[in-house]
Amino acid sequence: MGTLVACTLMAGAMMATELRIRVEDEGGRPVWARLEVRGPDGKMHQPAGAVLDTVKNARGGGAFYLGSFVIRDGAVMEVPPGRYTVIAERGLEYERVERAVDAPGSVELRPRPWIRMNDRGWWSADLHVHRRLEDASALAQAEDLNLMVLTTMWNQRNLWAGKPWPSDPVVRVSPRHLVTLLNAEDERGGGAWMLNALREALPLAVPGRWYPPGLVFIRQARAQRPPGGVLPWFDCEKPIWWEVPVVMALAAPDSFGVLHNHFMQYGIHANEAWGRPRDQAKFPGAEGFVEYTTGLYYRYLNLGFRLAPSAGSASGVLPNPVGYSRVYAQLDGPLSVEKFYTAMREGKSFVSNGPMLFFTATTEGRVRVEARAHEPIDRVEIVANGTVLKRWTPPASAKTFKGSFTFDARKHSWVAARCFLKPGATIRLAHSSPGYLPGKFDARADARYFVEWIDELIAQTAADRARFTSDAERDEVLALYRQARAVYEAKTR
Repeated sequence: MGTLVACTLMAGAMMATELRIRVEDEGGRPVWARLEVRGPDGKMHQPAGAVLDTVKNARGGGAFYLGSFVIRDGAVMEVPPGRYTVIAERGLEYERVERAVDAPGSVELRPRPWIRMNDRGWWSADLHVHRRLEDASALAQAEDLNLMVLTTMWNQRNLWAGKPWPSDPVVRVSPRHLVTLLNAEDERGGGAWMLNALREALPLAVPGRWYPPGLVFIRQARAQRPPGGVLPWFDCEKPIWWEVPVVMALAAPDSFGVLHNHFMQYGIHANEAWGRPRDQAKFPGAEGFVEYTTGLYYRYLNLGFRLAPSAGSASGVLPNPVGYSRVYAQLDGPLSVEKFYTAMREGKSFVSNGPMLFFTATTEGRVRVEARAHEPIDRVEIVANGTVLKRWTPPASAKTFKGSFTFDARKHSWVAARCFLKPGATIRLAHSSPGYLPGKFDARADARYFVEWIDELIAQTAADRARFTSDAERDEVLALYRQARAVYEAKTR
C-alpha cells in the first residue's frame, strides 16, 4: 500500500509543470494585457492573482473569453505537461498575438499597435462597464481604453450607499486613461437608460419594474445639467427596449446604442431579451439582428432626431472584454471627460468593435471615407436615410480602403458610412456619426412604424394588471405612452 501511495504522489508531481508567460510592449517593457491560455484538451487556465471577470454564462459569446484573465508583465502557471496556445490582446488598436508553447517551457508575447489613434487625435471610450472599481485601472490599461465609464449605480445596487460621494468623479490612471465613477443605469421593464457623469445620486432603488417610469430618472439627471453644459449625459443603451420610442419622443437621448452589448468578441447574442421581438423571417440570424438594430437607429434619424452613435460592452454582465465595443471621439489637445462628450455631440465620433473609420460629408453631397483594420475588410458602405447608396468591396485580403462618392443631397436628410470586416464567429464593424443634410425625406412610414409599436405597448400595459400596484400608476404611465404616440402620429401626416 505504501508503494502505491508513493507512486501516486510521484505521478501527481510529474503532472504539475511550469509554464512561464511574459508580455511586453514593442519596446520590451512589461505591460498590462488580457491573456487566454488554452490547454491541449481545450481547458482554459488562469493563474492566481490575475484580474478575472465573474461572468459565468457565455450567452452566445463563446467560452474562451470566460477563461481569459488580465495581468501585468505575465504569469508563472502550474499546468499539466502538454502543448498550450497562449493568446495576448491589448484592445482594438493592437494585433492579437497567438503562440504555441510546450509545458514545461516559456513564451514571450509582444502585441504591437497596428494603428495609434491617439496620435491622430482620436480617443476611445466604453460607455457601459460593470466591472469592480478595484480592477478598473488595470482593465483600462490592459485594453488601452482611454475613457472607461464605470457604472456604479444600477437599480438596487449602489456603490456609494453608506459611503461619501467621491469628491473627484474621475480616476486619472494616466494622462491617457481615465475612469469616471458617477454613472448610473436604470434597467427595468421598459428599457435601460445610461445616465453618465452625474452631479448627484439618483434614487434608482425602486421596487417597481415598470413604475416609476424611466423618464422620471432621465429628467432628474437632465435637471443636473447646467445651462449650455453637456453633462450629465443620457445614453440609450440599445434600440430594442419597449419604451425607447416613448423616451425618444419625450426626452430624446444624447446618444444611441448602435454597437451595444449583444456584440461580443466570440459571438452575437442575437435576441431582443425582454425587448420588442423582431420579425425573424425578415431579419434572420445574427446578420438579421444587426440589420434590425441598426435599422431602428436609422428610423429615428429619418424622423429628425439627432443622435450620436454610442458603444458599450457591458463587461461584467455580458461575456465581453472592457472596450470591445467602443466609441472614438476626435479631440483638440489632451483627453478630458467633458471634451469627449462634447465631441460626440458635435458629430466628431464613430463606433467600432474592429475597424477604424474616418468619414467626412458636405451638405452638397460629397463624401470621403477611409477604413483601416488589422483584419480583411469585407465591405464599406455609404448609407443615407437607411438606404445603401454606395457599396465598395475591396480585394479579398485588403485591410485598408479609401473612397469618395457624390450623390444628390436634396433627397436626403442624413448620410453616414459603415465598414464591415470579413464574417466569422461574430460581426465586426464600424459606423460613423451621421452627417446632416439640407434635403427633405418622407419619414411618414417610420412614424407609422413607431405608432404601431406604441399601440402594442399600450395594449400590453392595459392588459397586464400585475405591472402596477394601483390604477393610478398604470394610468400615469399610459398617459405618457399616449403623449409619445401623439408625437409620431403628427409625423404621419
